[in-house]
Amino acid sequence: MERALDGVKIADFTQMMQGPWATQKLGDMGADVIKIERLGGEWERDLEAGGELLDGVSPFFLAMNRNKRSVTLDLKSDEGRELALDIASDADVVVENFRPGVMEKFGIGYDDVTEVNPDVVYVSASGFGRDGPYAERPGQDLLLQSMSGLANYTGRKDDPPTPAGTAVVDEHAAMLIALHTMFALFHKERTGEGQRVEVNLLNAAIDFQCQEITAALNMDTEFERSEEGVAQAWLGGPYGIYETADGYVAIAMAPMAALAETLDLPALADYETAAETYEHRDEIKRTLEAYTREQESDELLATLLEADVWAAEVNDFADLAADPQVEHNEILVELDHPTDGTFETVGHPVEMSETPAETRSPPPLPGQHTGEVLAELGYDADERTRLADEGIVGGTVD
Repeated sequence: MERALDGVKIADFTQMMQGPWATQKLGDMGADVIKIERLGGEWERDLEAGGELLDGVSPFFLAMNRNKRSVTLDLKSDEGRELALDIASDADVVVENFRPGVMEKFGIGYDDVTEVNPDVVYVSASGFGRDGPYAERPGQDLLLQSMSGLANYTGRKDDPPTPAGTAVVDEHAAMLIALHTMFALFHKERTGEGQRVEVNLLNAAIDFQCQEITAALNMDTEFERSEEGVAQAWLGGPYGIYETADGYVAIAMAPMAALAETLDLPALADYETAAETYEHRDEIKRTLEAYTREQESDELLATLLEADVWAAEVNDFADLAADPQVEHNEILVELDHPTDGTFETVGHPVEMSETPAETRSPPPLPGQHTGEVLAELGYDADERTRLADEGIVGGTVD
């Protein structure tokens, strides 16, 4: 089967989410992703979820590292550096997300790699960028949600700043890495020219709040969270999540007149303009929620959808997995666990008619493909064994 990135080789020096999720996207589309890890493997392999691992492996690692081959190296050693350069010299793309300067200390920075691979696409991902006053700060999702204003506009008015329930900044940065890697490969295909690509979490956090930041910087309105938990500090009622007799229902943008008629709540019809729904958003939510608390979720949702009011279920993950549209989309998949049985995870989210994504291999064990990759680079069995015996490489070398 033809895949969009067949023949593209990626040297992947990334860890945690920002980088690995991006390279998994590229691997799903056919790229040969060689994951270069420290001896023993990257540290997210041991990151527990709720204090536990999934059959000895972090579920977070499992979610972001399929379709990759693992090589473990001692990058602090001279020979480890040379091996990393050998892998990078044979790659179309190098991706890394160490703190600025770390790859240079290892001797595999942009200038080092372009000496042996002049037309490489070299992607660096960081917290704040290669330089600037915050370049040495730790870059992590919660910190960037806080710095970028996101946490300050989530929740009710009197709540403390509230972060999102998932690593939204890492996720957006990963998408930017994958997208701009493709831009650079397209340019390389046309011109033969590689380039340096730099992605950082701060810019990513600001980028996905483009509409809110534009409003805040150009309008006199002082935007703040609502008392009753309207779900967006910038929007009026009824936008939010409403308690029902047996759960919750989400209601997005909806004309007040339509809601008033559909639910027989004439008081809602008094708010006719967007300015009025914003000024009175708390009253709207209180009025509407007094009604929804008396309704069963399924019946309320059916009534709203039949009237073309934008509404949806409020699911937990068990509900999500059983949702008929989720099942129809086949977005949740079962993969082989690297050590024990199988596990469920999120598959590739986009369909392509001619070059579909494919799961070719489960997340690798640390160094599972060290010998395989070194053999492709010309290292014979005796040399691979010597490197393993001397602690330069780890994993399987035969």
